[in-house]
Amino acid sequence: DYYIIKNHWNKWIQPGMTCIDIGGHSGDTAIPMMVRCQSTVLTVEPNPTILPFLEFNCSVNSHLGKFIVASEAVTNKNANDLVFKDHQNGMCNGGIFNEHWDAETTARVAGMSGESISVKGMTLESMLEKYLTQDEISKIGFIKTDTEGHDIEIIRSSCDILMKYKPVLFTEWFSAYSVADTAELFKVIADAGYVAFNPETMEEADPNIRTEDLVCLHKDNI
Repeated sequence: DYYIIKNHWNKWIQPGMTCIDIGGHSGDTAIPMMVRCQSTVLTVEPNPTILPFLEFNCSVNSHLGKFIVASEAVTNKNANDLVFKDHQNGMCNGGIFNEHWDAETTARVAGMSGESISVKGMTLESMLEKYLTQDEISKIGFIKTDTEGHDIEIIRSSCDILMKYKPVLFTEWFSAYSVADTAELFKVIADAGYVAFNPETMEEADPNIRTEDLVCLHKDNI
């Protein structure tokens, strides 16, 4: 109910849509997506610690629709040796090539990071081509990204997909972002043709008033 009701996913996700869940964790967002779309959910989780839980939860809910679990990370280029860092949350999410946080955000993340592992990374475009049919790609209507601060680069590198299909974009507003990186998040959202809103109140988001997440609508769909 937190996502479906409080964050209005019952409005944004319609039956028959394809949904993309970047940062799938244990399935806590993939399953609400499937409850709504009852079609195809591609859920992405490169963390080998939590991945079996995601796979299990998708399996026991497979009667709802087609779950596809991808074990690669969504990145801004294809790679086999992406460094994936623990942000004091059980190795959940994170990892990107050439991330350009400012000094303040970088220092905060460094203080949060512990162990690291290597995982395979793929651009979102490559991932869609690997896991989805062309019909499923054409029906993309909702994309969620929650990747511990790497959402800026994921949105930036997925701009062509966002502009082509204009799905609803639900993104984390990383708690460790500096003022400058918050501004950069809002900039990449705007550059893709989107407007950010508070997902609970649906008031246009203010960079000075922090929320956990943002729901972003393409300007053509407002």
